[in-house]
Amino acid sequence: MAVVVVTTIAAWPSAARAQFVDRTVVVDDDGGDGDATTSAAADPTASPPAGDQAHDLEVRLTLSSFVHRELGSDGPPLVAGGDAPDDASPVRRFFGDARLELRADRVGGGSLRFDGRIRETTSERYQAGAGAGAEYELRAAFYRRALGGSELRVGRLVVDAVGATRLDGVAVERRLAAAWSATLFGGAYPQRGSRSITTDYAAIREAGAATGAPLVPIVGGGGLSYRRPSLYGDLGVGGIHVLQDVPGAAGVAASRVFTSASGYWRPAPWIDAYHYGVLEVAGAGDVRLTNGSLGVDGFPVPALKLALTAHHVDTELLEISARNVLEDPDPAAMGVVQNDAAVVRVSQDLARAGVSLALAQARFELSASGGLHRRPAIDVPLADGGVVAFPAASMAEATLAVLDRRSFAGLRVALSGSALGPIGDQAPSRSRGVAARLVVSRAGERGDVELDLVAQRFSDLGPRTGCTTLDPLACHGTARSTAAQVGGLLTLRAGSEWLLLIDGHLGVRDAESSTVGAMVEWPRVVSVSGFARLSWRYR
Repeated sequence: MAVVVVTTIAAWPSAARAQFVDRTVVVDDDGGDGDATTSAAADPTASPPAGDQAHDLEVRLTLSSFVHRELGSDGPPLVAGGDAPDDASPVRRFFGDARLELRADRVGGGSLRFDGRIRETTSERYQAGAGAGAEYELRAAFYRRALGGSELRVGRLVVDAVGATRLDGVAVERRLAAAWSATLFGGAYPQRGSRSITTDYAAIREAGAATGAPLVPIVGGGGLSYRRPSLYGDLGVGGIHVLQDVPGAAGVAASRVFTSASGYWRPAPWIDAYHYGVLEVAGAGDVRLTNGSLGVDGFPVPALKLALTAHHVDTELLEISARNVLEDPDPAAMGVVQNDAAVVRVSQDLARAGVSLALAQARFELSASGGLHRRPAIDVPLADGGVVAFPAASMAEATLAVLDRRSFAGLRVALSGSALGPIGDQAPSRSRGVAARLVVSRAGERGDVELDLVAQRFSDLGPRTGCTTLDPLACHGTARSTAAQVGGLLTLRAGSEWLLLIDGHLGVRDAESSTVGAMVEWPRVVSVSGFARLSWRYR
């Protein structure tokens, strides 16, 4: 599906009194591959910038903690004599983690990179923990070394040139010319979305709920990169394949082949264009764009900024891996409990247009933006051969904002409001809402403080009565909710080594929803949340 949004804006040069950003980057008109205009990023074996040469070791340690709790009375029984359901969440959500980032240069002629995190969460059931609430995430851990005109990387790494593919293996990048480089890679492919080494390679599920050996897909491919000051891009191809046999997954695609492209171009000092895309060319379905973005930012006069963006997000997955995660909770209960499992790809399209205008020597900024969201129709197959068809749904939203960078008492004040609503009246996606946010902040030499207030109201457009049919798309409830939240963020700095963040918010929510033939007014819910982070850096 293609969505095109066109915005026309007339502006007078007299309004251009200040610039949003410094746009002094010189556009390269040469078009050749001269060394004088070549970006340092084009050479993977080049020395680090001068500012980094004095630091052969850099360590960053970050401690974070978060807690969220909801408080509220039980709701009224939904049926006569029934139990009173929980209104507020009965789960106290909490996590605490420690993250270590390490860069060590001149190690055996190369350098080491490490980025790992240990997290303790509420529980596996409620917060995707790896077991008993523990997560051991390894984001990156690799050794790299220059070999002539090439660079070798070994370990857990991300290949940016080929759709930011993550793998446990080897990558070799070689400079082909002043602005060109090529990358080849291969290794094992961790599970997408995994946040712990205990779930990076999920165990193969076998009959009787037993687990077998880890499922280890292999991945490989290559990419080509071009780097210049005002133009750069990547083009790559990759493939993923599972050699192992997965019981019960007959007919499910065990391979995926994709191409990727990304880039940035500044054809003139007043315009930026960028794109990103991943195209699946072989796998479980037809050729499809699984992730795509296009954007143009324009500055026709210094104080005016125009933005046009379009995004398409689909499901990027190896279907046999998704099938392996699905588990029938009670295989012996057939006939009593129906457990249907299906892998369905869901995509969404978004187009947005925005304009921002700076006034009074950039003290004030006025912004307006609008967007169109669309989810295509979805067909969910059933075990008996039937299909449940969910119709396509669309939504429009608009936002207005005003910013005063130098308000009274040295404060920075921002006020924004948004409205969204459905396009059409097909069930079940028929919600309308408004939201407003006020942010007041002040920056200091040693720290910053920010206070914010948010209020919102959402309402389904369906009837206030309950089900009158057995049609699953027509027999759905409606809800109305009003919520507000107030809180603040404090940032403290001690030199360039220490950083402390403290955030706290208090919220309240009122809601009502329809049940069988009536509307239920739920008791008020109060929420409390807090976040703290302490970061230390050594170099």
